[in-house]
Amino acid sequence: MKKTSYKIFLVAFISIFMFACGDEPLTKTDDSVDDSVTLQPQAIVTDAPLSKSGEQILGNPDYLAISYGAWRTTTRESGANVPTVAQQKEDMKILAAMGIKVLRTYNTQGFINPADGKSNTENLLEAIKQLEEEDNSFEMYVMLGVWIDALNSWTDLPIVHDQENPENAGEIAKAKELALAYPEIVKVIAVGNEAMVDWAEYHVVPKIILDHVNDLQTWKMQDPATQNIWITSSDNHAVWAGNDANANIGEQVDLKALINAVDYISLHTYAHHDTLYDPAFSAEWKVPAAEQELTVKEQIDAAMVRVYKHTISQITVAQNFINSVDAAKPIHLGETGWSTVSTENFGAGGTQVADEYKQKAFYDAMRTFTNEFGASLFFFEAFDEPWKGDPNNASHSEKHFGLIDIAGNVKYLAWDKVQTLNDLGLTRGDVSVFAKSFGGDLETLMATVLPPKYAPVIEAPVTGEFAVLSTALYQGATAYGWDNPANAWAGVDDAGVLTVATDPAIASSWGWGAGVGIADQTSNLNNYTKMTFEIKGNAAFGFYLGFQTTASGGTNHWIRFNTGDYTLTDTFVKYTVNLSDFSAFSSANLSVVNSPFTIADIYDQSGGSAPTLSTIEVRNISWLE
Repeated sequence: MKKTSYKIFLVAFISIFMFACGDEPLTKTDDSVDDSVTLQPQAIVTDAPLSKSGEQILGNPDYLAISYGAWRTTTRESGANVPTVAQQKEDMKILAAMGIKVLRTYNTQGFINPADGKSNTENLLEAIKQLEEEDNSFEMYVMLGVWIDALNSWTDLPIVHDQENPENAGEIAKAKELALAYPEIVKVIAVGNEAMVDWAEYHVVPKIILDHVNDLQTWKMQDPATQNIWITSSDNHAVWAGNDANANIGEQVDLKALINAVDYISLHTYAHHDTLYDPAFSAEWKVPAAEQELTVKEQIDAAMVRVYKHTISQITVAQNFINSVDAAKPIHLGETGWSTVSTENFGAGGTQVADEYKQKAFYDAMRTFTNEFGASLFFFEAFDEPWKGDPNNASHSEKHFGLIDIAGNVKYLAWDKVQTLNDLGLTRGDVSVFAKSFGGDLETLMATVLPPKYAPVIEAPVTGEFAVLSTALYQGATAYGWDNPANAWAGVDDAGVLTVATDPAIASSWGWGAGVGIADQTSNLNNYTKMTFEIKGNAAFGFYLGFQTTASGGTNHWIRFNTGDYTLTDTFVKYTVNLSDFSAFSSANLSVVNSPFTIADIYDQSGGSAPTLSTIEVRNISWLE
């Protein structure tokens, strides 16, 4: 395929997308994208691992790949909870029914069930073997992960990154043993999982990975049963782009030697995490001013196009470095994925990236790309794993990357598979019937989906302006809720939007209020004649908006919303109000303004009757001369 065809594909894909209806950082925080580099066609190879029917497995759209963890419990440790052969046979039948034929695992020897002395990985391989013996047509192949970490990792001792954990030798030895025992199933051995990237606390220098890869390449040739196994290492795109700090050791000699030594590059990319950890993309992820009047769905769809372009750019930059070393080296996506639940960094109030709609959008985009490009996509991951992430937070994002949750709810991405799973009578533990998440109702799902936060809208400076809130509140000021603290909450996000939230059920009895200001301080605003602001929200009741002075012990100056000239809508509307239009202005002492912006609903005048939490959002608040 010519280079230009990828440009055409990208443009076509974006056009369709626009109009179609682990919590640790996974990328470098100083990552950047080089738009001058063009993605080259995938390297064509003829000696790749083959299925039992003689087809190449990697890069074959008929052999869908996925990352797989078998754990169904809230802890991952040796003992009775280690996934059994029977449990993993259940999983293999489910995944096979969903069209998946290639799995990626992460360790070889850990987590032993004392009943049989077997690890979860051994039980997986045995489960696949038994299913093949029961049905000659059954196919499932494995990319066997070998866990590698540095000396003193997971201890209180200083980690020594250029020396390795003695347990690594056991991981390698077990990989060889399992590959020899299951040569028709193990098709790839991957040395290390994000084991070189500098942000991984357990990382090792590339020389350690290189030595193990070279050892495995020599070992596999000693037995005809293992000669066709491919050897790789799975790591972050920044490592393979030569941008990671560890890649510079020895002027990248070891990294370049590793690129030559592996049979293919297993590359990881996580735009999901970049919305938080990559400063450049976290800004790009936000809804720009030009899109802020679009519908929520349109805002999300446009943001997901940016996600796609960001991801392809990372792959492209990595490929450019890889090709400078070995242009015949193919690239496959060893890991990328999307969480569907988060009550911390990636949920509401965070980057607002985690949900099922975005997961499907990302999956569809990347599956289309990899099918066209000729790469395998090991999407992360098959099933939610409740042992991951914060043990005290069941809604931590790392627990919710799967296509199926622990209760048997199949997420939006795979709603079309539910009927097949149930028609086949498949089960998973206590789950006897699989169900579509959200009851299979897209409208219900979409009601839970949030767009990215808005990017700051920066207007040209105005002469004679006191900016109460632009990209942030004026120096020293804070936002606060008042009266009964439970009645209202106020805060300013990093897009420069003041949000006021109130419970109408409480407000209807007690009233509520919020404002901005500096405790025990006032501002002299005598020279100003107007207030300007942009406002939107879902509050259906009348409320007051204005400012407060300390004259006569504290005086509020209001205009009334939702009952006259000023109406709240679900899009930002800009108002410029003469100060003389605010109530009690004739007695206002503008030399002692203690709160230059307030919102409230006063006690018995409160119109609050809505059954749910109401919010009001305001931005670009200024006083003008």
